[in-house]
Amino acid sequence: MSAQLIPVRTWAAQIFGEFSPHPNTLLNWIHNGRITPVPIKVGSRYFCQPTARYVDPHAEEIERMVNGRR
Repeated sequence: MSAQLIPVRTWAAQIFGEFSPHPNTLLNWIHNGRITPVPIKVGSRYFCQPTARYVDPHAEEIERMVNGRR
């Protein structure tokens, strides 16, 4: 049984609360692969797993360099 998908806006509200990003920012994040696992488009809306997270590729690269992993 897989986890139920939720709208990306709902996910953002749960994660960021009152500081939830603008819908255009969420679309930018989706198109640039900054939400993992990648949301899926159903009709005209995007849905993601409730456990999805925001990923900053630059921060992860810096962390890998600091910790000695490449």
